[in-house]
Amino acid sequence: MANDRLKEFYPIFYPKSIAVIGASADPTKFGGGFLGALLNFGYKGALYPVNPEGSEILGLKMYPNVRDIPEPVDLAHIMVPARVVPTVLEDCVQKGVKGAQIFTAGFTETGTEEGKRLEEEITRISKKGLRIIGPNCFGVYCPAGGLTLLPGYDFPKESGNVAFISQSGGHSAEFAQMARSRGIRFSKIVSYGNASDINEADLIEYLAQDPDTEIITAYLEGPRDGRRFFEAVRSISKTKPVIIWKGGLTGAGARAVKSHTGSLGGEEEIWGGLFKQGGVIRAQNLEEIIDTVVALLNLPPDTSRRIGMVGGGGGISVAAADVYDRVGLEVPVLAQERQDELRTFLPLAGTSVRNPVDVGGPAMPPEIFNRVLEITAGDDNMGTIVVMQAAYYILGAAGKGAIQEMSPEVVQQLIELPLGVRNKFSKPVVIVLPLGPTDADLANIEGERRKVRDYYTSVGIPSYPTLERAARAISNVVKYHQMVGRGDA
Repeated sequence: MANDRLKEFYPIFYPKSIAVIGASADPTKFGGGFLGALLNFGYKGALYPVNPEGSEILGLKMYPNVRDIPEPVDLAHIMVPARVVPTVLEDCVQKGVKGAQIFTAGFTETGTEEGKRLEEEITRISKKGLRIIGPNCFGVYCPAGGLTLLPGYDFPKESGNVAFISQSGGHSAEFAQMARSRGIRFSKIVSYGNASDINEADLIEYLAQDPDTEIITAYLEGPRDGRRFFEAVRSISKTKPVIIWKGGLTGAGARAVKSHTGSLGGEEEIWGGLFKQGGVIRAQNLEEIIDTVVALLNLPPDTSRRIGMVGGGGGISVAAADVYDRVGLEVPVLAQERQDELRTFLPLAGTSVRNPVDVGGPAMPPEIFNRVLEITAGDDNMGTIVVMQAAYYILGAAGKGAIQEMSPEVVQQLIELPLGVRNKFSKPVVIVLPLGPTDADLANIEGERRKVRDYYTSVGIPSYPTLERAARAISNVVKYHQMVGRGDA
């Protein structure tokens, strides 16, 4: 079964040849823009533009019909009007094409009888041996296969170990762009739209066996085969984390879902139970999916729910305690001897040494900050260390004063201290890097903050812009590993 599924989907993810049906010399049209995107992305196989009008496009010979192409075709990208799609699919069947992606909209999601009839035709034709993604989708992004989504010639060309499946084309493209800046790279992204043939259960079953995929993420509106999907997720979630954002669980959301992909949204209670029983990590938006993936990629399975928090300024003691408690994490009190040690050099006024450890100011000399981190991390009751790094202060955005006089070497020392603590105490470390000021004349500070974030990404330390996002990501990882029986108790 596994090998059959991998073999069945191989021409879709790793096609040796592609026919772009509806290709156009006009780059503003889907058929023109997408052909150019494939070329710019670096697809290495044979490309065959198909259009009854024209003889050549972008240096490639144009064919009037897919049946006229003299060589075998693995995959067809279909960008013709909805009414023509069934005829084109029949041509693909006659040609022996193995897979098709239908980018065209205008089917069940329209709510019309004509749209429904056309989609039923697509499903009927798929039974003849042609596996179909779509209609109403952005298609497949698979760097190893040289494939990019509909608008995505500038997506990363490097492969990774994360997969994302989405009924929404917009979310698939947005997710790829958002995730790239957080160091995430993908094995596959699939925008599958109305799922007239290949649906989320098919894709989960494939990704469960895919050796290139280690983390599976998804945006769902309404599964076509809910029971099969649930069984597929439940069978894989213990070996590969599955993160799902389920849309359409409110009244307004359900109405939007029906008009978007013609799916049924579902009910909150039912889906909440399915997530729990299936070992699924539940996300509320794309940001939470990305945050959780970053945590899964960088935190060990035994990441602890017992948080030691270090930072300064902004009332972090109260804010952090509230945030972590809400998501099921613990903020235990620091051992008395540790508190006493901190009090030997931290002033009484404006600080707190119980946990969270509030050092008062947003930046301090590296040697002092290092002592605070090591004392906190050295407490046996602290399992995961969260460090608030107010980068926009230590990088010079605080205005006049001693903070601005820090040399680049001292700033770098401050930035690198959490890595030293992680290595010394073998405890997970998470960084909170709050966003800086939004003034136009201080925009360079945000650029510097992102460089700091990228540094932490490069050394395997997850970072987040808020306490809330850091807490939820840690909680998701801890709960997942508990569900599958290998996490912190």
